[in-house]
Amino acid sequence: MKKIIALIIKWMGTTTLLSIPRGYVGSSLAYYYSSRGKSIYDFPSLIRATDPTVIALIKQIRQESDMLLSDEDAYLIYTTVKKTEKLDGEVAEVGVYKGGSAKLIRAATKKPLHLFDTFEGLPEISAKDNPEQMEKGEYSASLESVKSYLKNYPNVHFYKGLFPATTEPVGVKKFSFVHLDVDLYKSTLDCLKFFYPRMSRGGGYHKS
Repeated sequence: MKKIIALIIKWMGTTTLLSIPRGYVGSSLAYYYSSRGKSIYDFPSLIRATDPTVIALIKQIRQESDMLLSDEDAYLIYTTVKKTEKLDGEVAEVGVYKGGSAKLIRAATKKPLHLFDTFEGLPEISAKDNPEQMEKGEYSASLESVKSYLKNYPNVHFYKGLFPATTEPVGVKKFSFVHLDVDLYKSTLDCLKFFYPRMSRGGGYHKS
């Protein structure tokens, strides 16, 4: 069954018959298996393509923290940060939760890392959000606990509050990579409006 699903996802990634649905289904299947400690991709091939310590790091973070990323998303974030390392700009993440993905980003670069979160869970949801999938206060982790988790990493800056009200300290900065781990419509729109004009040419972002 696992091999069949892998073949289906590989086909969805290359066929021209599907567009938006293939990405949604593929990501959903990948997350389903990764959240249960399994992978539907050939991770040994990924290990051959990069430093095998990356895969070990992802497994370590998953054991330490409730990281909600699939293994594939985590790998993609790490490698994208690496690929944008030589570009001008700093890095940022909106939606920190317990700090798992922040540690992954920090391990990939020594650039200043700016972390934005309410640290009180999701804000009020709007009519454009699905109340059956999320609710106010979900994904809450305290600022103190995240600071403690990342205390051994230098050049990490925390901004507590509702984005983009907390962005004044970075308003004139440029960014080479941004991870948007937000769930609500307005939060996503606000992030795109803020970061897009501040991205370095060739910079990357990842929306989880």
